[in-house]
Amino acid sequence: MGQRQRPIPAAMTTEFRPNGDENGQSALPLEVLDGPPPGPELEALIEALLLVAPQPVTTEELARGAGVHVAHVEAALAALEATSDRGWVIQRHRGTVQLASAPRFAGHIRRFLGLDREARLSAAALETLAIIAYQQPVTRAEIEAVRGVDCAGVLATLHGRGLIEATGRLPTVGNPIQYGTTPDFLRHFGLSSLDALPPLGEVEGRDARVVLDAAVAAAGLDPEGAERGSP
Repeated sequence: MGQRQRPIPAAMTTEFRPNGDENGQSALPLEVLDGPPPGPELEALIEALLLVAPQPVTTEELARGAGVHVAHVEAALAALEATSDRGWVIQRHRGTVQLASAPRFAGHIRRFLGLDREARLSAAALETLAIIAYQQPVTRAEIEAVRGVDCAGVLATLHGRGLIEATGRLPTVGNPIQYGTTPDFLRHFGLSSLDALPPLGEVEGRDARVVLDAAVAAAGLDPEGAERGSP
């Protein structure tokens, strides 16, 4: 379960602009570096910024809002991530950060919001979603090579549920779309980041990731996901 969207004041809906360099230092003018020093107050400020953010934000955007160096934002986030007694968790996705409700309260939140039944995914959708989660970015052809069936309908369902999105196009014949998971995927399964995905385990005594790569290669695709044939 994710956090509820809150109305954001108009003054806070303007586009953020990055403010960090490759060394994690702020590119803001020195007079704008007026945020609190590292510690509880900065952590509280970062928490407040995440609470009002209308969408996932980068550490550079947080540093700009807080008026501190990016490195100090990372330290504050690490401290917040180490907290386990709050009703929220920090979620990271492709370089962005957001707050989401703690997975352990999912049942209470569903009851509070009047969500009597949680929409369930079919076995086919779960299988497809697992392939995308562990192999992303991945194309439809690669998914179908593993599953052995047409996946157009399932992909449309997952996209409609907001669990997957197009992340780019493969630079090969036809430029097929590559798919990846979304922040809603993390919220749906109560994950803090893609690094929290459980190990794949074994399939018939073999490492499941090896099995996935072998299935892709058998269909004329590179294990890393580069298609050698048509889209």
